Amino acid sequence: MRSGTLGSGRELESPSYLLPAPVRNHGPQGERVISAPPQAVGLKGLDLTLDARSPARGHQQQAEGSPGQPAAAPPRIARNLSALAGGQLVTWTMTLIWTLIVPRALGPVGLGIVVSAQSVAGVLGIVLGLGTRQYLVREIVLRPGDGSKLVGTALVLRLMLAPLVGLAAVLWAYFAHYPHDAATVLYLITAMTIFTLLAEPMQAGFQALERMKYLAFADVFNKSAQSVIGIALVIFGFRAVGIATSMASIAGIVVVLNVLWLRRFLAIDIKTSAHRLATMTKQSVSFWAFGLFAFVYFWIDTIMLTLMTSPHVVGWYGATTNVLQTLMFLPVLVSTAWLPRLVSAASESHRHLVEIARTPVEFVLIISVPIAAGTALVAGPLIHVVYGPRFASAAPVLMVLAGCIPPLYLNIMLAQVLLAEKRQALWTIVMAGAAIINPLFNLVLIPATQSRLHNGAVGAAISLVITELLMVCVGFFLVDRRVFTGSSLKRCALAVAASAGMWGAAYAARPLGSALSVLVGVVTLVVLVAALRIPSHEELTLVRAGLRRLRGRRATLRAEPQTTMG
Repeated sequence: MRSGTLGSGRELESPSYLLPAPVRNHGPQGERVISAPPQAVGLKGLDLTLDARSPARGHQQQAEGSPGQPAAAPPRIARNLSALAGGQLVTWTMTLIWTLIVPRALGPVGLGIVVSAQSVAGVLGIVLGLGTRQYLVREIVLRPGDGSKLVGTALVLRLMLAPLVGLAAVLWAYFAHYPHDAATVLYLITAMTIFTLLAEPMQAGFQALERMKYLAFADVFNKSAQSVIGIALVIFGFRAVGIATSMASIAGIVVVLNVLWLRRFLAIDIKTSAHRLATMTKQSVSFWAFGLFAFVYFWIDTIMLTLMTSPHVVGWYGATTNVLQTLMFLPVLVSTAWLPRLVSAASESHRHLVEIARTPVEFVLIISVPIAAGTALVAGPLIHVVYGPRFASAAPVLMVLAGCIPPLYLNIMLAQVLLAEKRQALWTIVMAGAAIINPLFNLVLIPATQSRLHNGAVGAAISLVITELLMVCVGFFLVDRRVFTGSSLKRCALAVAASAGMWGAAYAARPLGSALSVLVGVVTLVVLVAALRIPSHEELTLVRAGLRRLRGRRATLRAEPQTTMG
């Protein structure tokens, strides 16, 4: 998955909306419902989840913590990371089960039809998105009292634009001369895209309120339902149309669930006006421009493969990008949890933002190196086990795409830092350049690799690696080179050394077989990481805090049946 999409943020000043009338003061669990301006919460001591019995807790944390950073920051981030990570573990499992069965049943051609429809629907959905999610996150963090109006106005705006997206899909299928099944899949995937974008305003509310567990709930439900229903459909003989139907239906249910969950914390007010709609559209223009270039950049390679190669090649590329998207969970998880903190730090000063951003930026870079090395190491066996022999030509594509992982991770975090400081327009320019340069690379490399290797997907993968490397160079220049210190370079070099050791050990153990050689490599990596002391103290603290929370949850779950029986 491209950094442009995930780092879109996945703003200008907030409009002067009328404040909503107070609805109720507290949620069912004692949380404050943001339906009126908070009376005791300052920006520096940002705490949007105050217990009803401690209305001044935000200021107490401000006094106890370092300037601009609440004392409870590490536990808060650890809590959010553990919630997102727990959800990711479940979605990983369900996605793996789906991947082991559904693509094999669809085959490269069927999977290619679905991937092509997703690429077209993604581009068409640019109009509906308007870049409002990241705008909403920032404005709700800074102006929690306006949250009800902001989310409601965003929903109304997207509902008004949805018919345009549907009409665009019909026109695309007509002028591209899609066959009946391909057109049907496109319409269904477009419906899924519309539902997904309708859910985004609510998800922005959860992110701004640092209620990340509800993002995890939605993702778990979505992936689990898609896996179970998708597998059942292919077992009963349904193919691409059936899979697309289930995707659209499940996305619609996710919208309803998000509405119900958000009502506990924020009353959605859909009573808007033409002025508010126009103001939100104007304020989101920079994000819309970013989304335009990001989505074009994200999907252009698949669209070009569709036009220049066969459905088989598109299917091979779709299989590898599915693996790559799965590996993007970490920077997305980290950036989602850290964005509210970055916004708060940016309100203090640029220097404070750089200091706060250094931890997540370093972390995603250090962890990306062994992930990239490991992905390239297991590319062949992984494709064979997951997708089967018909996707064997996807293995070299995945090996190339592994080189994207470090720059992708970095670009996602760097985009979030620029967003927090209201400098997203600069990243929009970067995305515009990428959306121009990447197709130029594809125009040369896709035909070249298709002619020589009979696999144009390799050319698309090479184009992506080159583009991402160029973007990360520009990104560091824009954010601030001080976000990456000499210590960061040293840790990165150590991570490269540990990854090289993993490769060497796995290569030497090849006579033992693929599984054992990979195991030897992983063990070598763990030993080297510990011996070289690569993780920082703060990173270890966050991990320990997250593990403590997970152990606490398990203990609570074990105690509940005993309490019930008693």
